[in-house]
Amino acid sequence: MKVDMHTHSAYSPDGKVPIKDMLKRAKKIGLGAIAITDHNEIKGALKAKKLGILEVIRGIEVSTAQGHVLAYGIDCKIQRDLSIEETIEKIHDCGGIAVAAHPYRFWSGIGEENVKRHDFDGIEVFNGRCKESSNRRARNLTAILHKPFTAGSDAHFLDEIGKAGIIVDGEREEEIIEEILKKNVKTFGKSRGTSDTIRYVKKAVGEWIKRGFKKI
Repeated sequence: MKVDMHTHSAYSPDGKVPIKDMLKRAKKIGLGAIAITDHNEIKGALKAKKLGILEVIRGIEVSTAQGHVLAYGIDCKIQRDLSIEETIEKIHDCGGIAVAAHPYRFWSGIGEENVKRHDFDGIEVFNGRCKESSNRRARNLTAILHKPFTAGSDAHFLDEIGKAGIIVDGEREEEIIEEILKKNVKTFGKSRGTSDTIRYVKKAVGEWIKRGFKKI
């Protein structure tokens, strides 16, 4: 089945989509599951899990001191602005897995050297909001390091949900995570095009200015 492993709801500071709308949309377009990965917040994922509309992978996109890290399979909030090493440790303490999010993104990727230096459980090799060149580099790095991998739309709008993700045999959260760690997944999706870039940059820069030039 298809699973979008990277989405944002109204619980993210840069998100506006209600949880219930996200789940209904995901179900309508044929996703078998969805990961809710709000910025530094677990409430949206926990709420989505309780609704029972669709299988949900509980997650957070954690802002470390060096960039963003995705946490999957957790039910506790992870403190932001820690080092990458501390963040991975806390994710593991929560029973989850730590995945390097869009490592080559200028705004919030942790960069190639940090991926090599730290013991991530996996790498996001395809992100629907990244350019093809960045996704290609992430795939190449993952192949070199022989790491498990994930993919997702990084949706912040309703119509972005399901634009990228993984294909996996597992149906429940635990099974999906297990299959990821075993590398029994394939990716699907389309990288960011010209129209998507205009929409993305306009949103990202506008919100950055509103935040007083502070990163999420």
